[in-house]
Formats: sequence, structure tokens, C-alpha cells
Amino acid sequence: MIFPQLGASFISAFVILAHMAIKSYDLVIALTNGGPGRASWLPSLFMYQYTFTRNEMAIGAASAVLMLIAIAIVVIPHILRETRQGGQHG
Repeated sequence: MIFPQLGASFISAFVILAHMAIKSYDLVIALTNGGPGRASWLPSLFMYQYTFTRNEMAIGAASAVLMLIAIAIVVIPHILRETRQGGQHG
């Protein structure tokens, strides 16, 4: 069946898209400046606004740690699975 064979590709694409969503601060600022209202806020924009604009260092640091945990939940099991297989796909 084809679906189990697509698992590695799906996880890889998900990790790349999640990484890009977290890093896309500059694109959102350049195009929308975070608006209208808070409609285009992303986790990175939230973290930057609270850390540097509002001087809420604790909230900014907590949101950065939560972004790290969210990515680690997806990436670490993928890495462990790939290393256990030893590069053998079959």
C-alpha cells in the first residue's frame, strides 16, 4: 500500500513547513505589519512584540521555549525513527 511509504515524506514536509511558519517574521512585517489588528500574528511575531516592543522578557522567553517544544515534539521522534532504521528503507 502507498500510504505507509509516504510517512517519511509527510513528516519531512511537515517539519520544513512548521520551521518556515515559525521563521516567517520578516515576511509578515514587510507585507502586513501584523495587521489588520492581530489577524496575521504568528508565534515569532508574538514573541518579538512582547520581548522587544513591550519589554515583557518573561513572556517572550516563554513563547520562544514553547515554539522550541512544539518543533521538538515533531522532530525528535522523526530523528529517532530514522536513526533506528539505520538508513535502510525497505
